[in-house]
Amino acid sequence: MKIKCVLTDSKEYRQFNCYENSIYTIKISNNYEYWYYDLCDLIDFYNDTEIEVVTKVNDGDLTLARKLYGSHKYNERVLREYESEVMVHSTTKDNVQSILSDRKLKSWKLLSAEKSGWEREPIGALLGDIDDFSNYVMLSGISQNNEVVTASKANKIINTDINQSYAAGARFYLDAKKLAADGLLLRDGAHVKVKDYIDLEKYLIWYSTPEILGIDERTTPKEFFELSNEKFKEIQGRIFPCNRIE
Repeated sequence: MKIKCVLTDSKEYRQFNCYENSIYTIKISNNYEYWYYDLCDLIDFYNDTEIEVVTKVNDGDLTLARKLYGSHKYNERVLREYESEVMVHSTTKDNVQSILSDRKLKSWKLLSAEKSGWEREPIGALLGDIDDFSNYVMLSGISQNNEVVTASKANKIINTDINQSYAAGARFYLDAKKLAADGLLLRDGAHVKVKDYIDLEKYLIWYSTPEILGIDERTTPKEFFELSNEKFKEIQGRIFPCNRIE
């Protein structure tokens, strides 16, 4: 398997993922302030796997990226200046009770191996993701409305409308600083993720569901995202016991 990395000077995006000549391609714009992190993370992460990295970056840009990147590593145990101390993973309604019972967030591949009759394919297959992504629990910052992806999975169709109707599941707010300190936080240039699973007993701060928020389960990505974040900010200063899973 191959993955191609292209450096551009586009002002329209930070990153753009696509297929070019049947190769999964990640285009990174050097107009983004921290482009060199994404570029070097991608190259170094996949060089440590069996996936071949094809780079379309001129020598001058690569030299500059390495100079700016310095001694950083894709699995370094501290958060970077642009990374949030709290990160989020969202899931559909169908998966909430299983997660709370397992007390773990698990990768699609791990769930597929453990549970008979599991999904035929992850939502990422509809997006053109490579198979390797299914080995990880993907995370986002709390400012990113990843509920759109969850809604697409719930509705079984890719839809980027933040006002579409869906049955909301849960948003898990996680201690990213601790995940990093424990060597679990990985950066592949396009995602922040954890291999296999995240132990909620250790890393969960709080989670939201429509019931916890006091809203109907039929909602929109915009409403569930905004109300969840508002509620989280109210309790962010308090320390929740890690076993506060109900």
